[in-house]
Amino acid sequence: MGVVALNLLALESASENCSVALWCDGRQFVRRAASSHPHSEVLVPLVRTIVSDAGITLRQLDAIAFGMGPGAFTGLRLACGIAQGLALGLHVPVVPVSTLLAMAHGTEGDRVLTMLDARMGQVYLAAYVRSASGWSVEIQPALHDLESLPALTSSQWLPVGSGAELYASRLGEVWPDRLLPVRYGVIPDAGSVAALAVQDFLQHRAIPADQAVPLYLRNKVALTRAERSG
Repeated sequence: MGVVALNLLALESASENCSVALWCDGRQFVRRAASSHPHSEVLVPLVRTIVSDAGITLRQLDAIAFGMGPGAFTGLRLACGIAQGLALGLHVPVVPVSTLLAMAHGTEGDRVLTMLDARMGQVYLAAYVRSASGWSVEIQPALHDLESLPALTSSQWLPVGSGAELYASRLGEVWPDRLLPVRYGVIPDAGSVAALAVQDFLQHRAIPADQAVPLYLRNKVALTRAERSG
């Protein structure tokens, strides 16, 4: 991608980590908060800091992106709400980006299986294939029980995410000879959300702010301690 004259802010708080990114006329700035801080306390200050880092004002933003999920209920609701509020006040559109796709984009893999731990013996799972034209979806994002994981029809998938890390041995049993070794440390990050959102914006996939909604994939049962504090 060449230099694009565009100012786009991205928010990501679908997991215990929280980050913001800013694409500013071809430059990218990223700020991250320690997982020990509640997302509700740090997300807006991170936005102010990163805009200052880039030397622009909020009024110069062309769009707001956010990691739409799946992920932690409270974090998804927070990122969507802040994105909507900013976008409505600035009269700019919103670009929702799949958290699982953003995780795949943050790797060097061409066939990526992304999994987030959903607790209760379940995972949020999707599979993506990278090509010269971008990403295609092999398995749509969905909530799966560990006992009923979908079939992988080909091999050499790179598993990433908290679900893949937590259940690595189980994945080897379900998909023998289909997976590469689990890549540890891949987390949802606003930098990848921003990169994908710029492409979506340029392809006219932004939406009005009042149409933005999180992708929950599961009805809320109870807030975990981390979600209550985040």
